[in-house]
Amino acid sequence: MAQLTQADGLKIRRERERQELTVDELVARLAAEEDIRRHPDYIRNIELGYKQPSPRLLGSIARVLGVERDTLLGPENPRLTRRRRVVKK
Repeated sequence: MAQLTQADGLKIRRERERQELTVDELVARLAAEEDIRRHPDYIRNIELGYKQPSPRLLGSIARVLGVERDTLLGPENPRLTRRRRVVKK
């Protein structure tokens, strides 16, 4: 089943860091509070944009971080908001 809207890993990472949580602490809280067990590298890959969380995992991350699920979502069409990179010489 395809996800209609993707999570924004950078938003997840920023919120986690804002709360001064390490990835290991987030993983521990996911296990304790949501009964979800994931390897810290899996969460890092989500934050780096290499993987997408399932809707269940995204909801659990949002609850553990105390934010609305929608605040962790990226734009519906990332191509429309992608900025061109300017290379200085």
